[in-house]
Amino acid sequence: MKICFHGTADEISRVAGRPLLVLLTARDLPRMRVFELHHSRIHAHPSHKRYRLCAAMTETTDEGRNL
Repeated sequence: MKICFHGTADEISRVAGRPLLVLLTARDLPRMRVFELHHSRIHAHPSHKRYRLCAAMTETTDEGRNL
């Protein structure tokens, strides 16, 4: 699955620096799901000081890593 985040340089650097992403889900699903980011790319819009990080995202069940 592909996902994109939009934000300032500081916000994007927080997401880009993490190999795993934890998302909270709806009530009927498991409360948290862990995803791994692959092939991330950052696109800059310098005139607006906004950035976009796009990456492929796959669900993982690797419980041995520290989040």
